[in-house]
Amino acid sequence: MRIRCWMSIAVAAGLICISPVVADEAGDVAYPADYYGRVDLPLPQAFSHLKRLIGETENFEPIKDFSEDNRYRVMASPIGRLDLLVRTDGKESVSLCTGWVISEQYIMTNHHCIPGKSAQVLKASLLMNYLYEGNAKAAERFEVETVPIETSVELDYSIVSVNGNPGAKYGVIPILARDPKPAEELFVIQHPAGTPKRLTRRNCRADVDTERPDELRHFCDTLGGSSGSPVFSDNDMTLVGLHFAGIEKKVNFAKRMTVLIQKSPILAQLSSVGQGNTREASPEVAPTHQTTQHPAAQAGPTNESAPQSSGWQPIN
Repeated sequence: MRIRCWMSIAVAAGLICISPVVADEAGDVAYPADYYGRVDLPLPQAFSHLKRLIGETENFEPIKDFSEDNRYRVMASPIGRLDLLVRTDGKESVSLCTGWVISEQYIMTNHHCIPGKSAQVLKASLLMNYLYEGNAKAAERFEVETVPIETSVELDYSIVSVNGNPGAKYGVIPILARDPKPAEELFVIQHPAGTPKRLTRRNCRADVDTERPDELRHFCDTLGGSSGSPVFSDNDMTLVGLHFAGIEKKVNFAKRMTVLIQKSPILAQLSSVGQGNTREASPEVAPTHQTTQHPAAQAGPTNESAPQSSGWQPIN
């Protein structure tokens, strides 16, 4: 167990560390095992101020406050909270990530979420339509397989089977991607600290190119549970990255979606379909039943390279 900065938000002076919490070795907050299956996840009393902070800051906008036809709310519909019951060193706990529907049978997240780095994922589920705290009946849970259909340690992505076809009801994220320009406006949709779905767009921009060609630096506020979130351009709503890591008080990192599409047979097939509506589920994609393992990108020495392991510094 290690103590790390759990939340970094942008203020006038830059990114600051808000509060340390006990984290597991993958960097996620370790909730009690009996939290699995709950919709509302109460934080320990010592950290209850974090939820107040989320509610008071302008950096995490509740999706529920946008009209149903608003572009952010439409794009948020296929994105859900990925709940993981994990076992580490014989102890069970609940970890949170983000997953998003890419076809009627698949969702996308980080490799360090599923299958994980060293913790064993016992159960996984995707919680959809969680917009209001205290209104558990409105949310809907879908069982997720714990063994990826396609995955890469180096690119930190996994494509995982989901049961129940959530895309038929909540739509899919179109696999239409490009690289952003430096300082281009971005946005991220996430469940910060497991709270109802929120949008981050304030001071959310792309940075200059990184030393690793598969990575994108970005300045978008995140919390524990944001791993696996899609990063979008705020100009044309295209995908630009898969969020996976951050460096305290400096910058966050995503894997470039253009690189993932080049390396992933499933993403390449979905991209070629040319989906044009997030409300329509994509055609069924045949499973590849193979695990992708790609050579790590060459990186020069730098003080702002993303962590290469499971990727939290701080937790994002």
